[in-house]
Amino acid sequence: GMFQLLLTVGLVASALIGLYFAASVGRLEEAPGTTAQMVLAAKDHAWRQIFWASLLPGVMFLAGAAGVSESPRWLFRKGRKDAALTALSRANGESAARVILEEMERNDATARSGSGASRDSLLQRKYVVPFVLAVLVLACTQATGVNSVFAYAVNIFQQAGLTGELGNRGNVLLTIVNCVMTLVAVALVDRKGRKFLLKMGTAGIFIALVGAAVTFRGIESGSRDIAASVVSLVDAEDRGFRLDLRDPALQPVLEKSVPAASAPHGTQVVVSYRYGPYTNVKYVRALPGSRHAAVVEIAPPRADDLKDGAIGSLFRTVGLNPFTDLRKAEGQPLEILSVRHGAVPDPATGWIVAGCFVLFVASFAAGPGVCVWLALSELMPTRIRSNGMSVALLINQAVSTAIAATFLPTVGKFGYSTIFFGWAACTVVYFITAAFFIPETKGKTLEEIEEHFTRKKEA
Repeated sequence: GMFQLLLTVGLVASALIGLYFAASVGRLEEAPGTTAQMVLAAKDHAWRQIFWASLLPGVMFLAGAAGVSESPRWLFRKGRKDAALTALSRANGESAARVILEEMERNDATARSGSGASRDSLLQRKYVVPFVLAVLVLACTQATGVNSVFAYAVNIFQQAGLTGELGNRGNVLLTIVNCVMTLVAVALVDRKGRKFLLKMGTAGIFIALVGAAVTFRGIESGSRDIAASVVSLVDAEDRGFRLDLRDPALQPVLEKSVPAASAPHGTQVVVSYRYGPYTNVKYVRALPGSRHAAVVEIAPPRADDLKDGAIGSLFRTVGLNPFTDLRKAEGQPLEILSVRHGAVPDPATGWIVAGCFVLFVASFAAGPGVCVWLALSELMPTRIRSNGMSVALLINQAVSTAIAATFLPTVGKFGYSTIFFGWAACTVVYFITAAFFIPETKGKTLEEIEEHFTRKKEA
């Protein structure tokens, strides 16, 4: 719980740092006499300053890691019982620590006499259920879309009708709600239990996602795909594309799509495109009275943008990387998949979406955010915890990577509503798992939890 709380404090700090530099760039953009080169230089300076501001917490983390103590059960497995008792005493008191140590000794003796330490593996029947639960819970946690919500919150709020400044403030609000609700969850987790908070959290996430999906379905139903009318803007030689919403030559096409009278808050366009296997989405809007450029410019991706990371390269070398090799996009022609043009929603719609995601973040922080890691560390039997958690975390990262890789292409082709409905369906699976399959672990030792699954198997 404290781990998640301190993590959310860091997220709030990072959001405030980003808001400060975004506001400074925004003021420069609105200042008279500002040129595009000045804005570009300011943005280049801002991201460098953001990285410098993030250096101090990293140094503090490195220093703090030196003081982390070993797990008492790891010490016990290594035969260091006195050190294990000392570690247990720090957290539970000496009398309770001796009781826990005795349970550990009994469990270890039972396991060794029953099947032998050499046969402890994830494939043993008594370990299958907790292992599958761990994998399912971690996968569903990522499948709620929480990482994409935090990564694209500003874009989501803007396309829902909020201004850029309000979108950035909304993003900060999400991080503050995340921190506050994590604090609430830390206070409740040992009183209400992990199971209760997981059920409450997943139910709130489902309601929030459905609310956002329905709202965006209404927004997206009013947009039109004008790709056929603007495909002539593609530069075949340079493999580029440029669309200016204020270009007088385009006004007949734009007016036919969305009449100015029906768009009092301005218009917006979402361009989905690809170069071979490389797909992306770009968004811009033209607001009444704004001096900001309303231009979508697309250029071929740089070679560095198409390279795999270190881990991706390793897996691709041995033929195990499941994702398309983006290097195949080099030299491919530009293909415009869709150009969705519509009215900018009124701010009230933006606040509805913002409210949905405040509920989303509050529910996640109070439920999965705190409980998932705690419950999983308790669910996984001691003798297979290292292997089991390693595999579960690998699957967790695979799901996270898959969502990150498909988010923008899905939004570009089907809209936000489709992906929100998909996440809501995954959250239903999460709720069912939490409500009917995960045992309550509040107030139980790891040995008692392991006995629960053993008894269940024998029954």
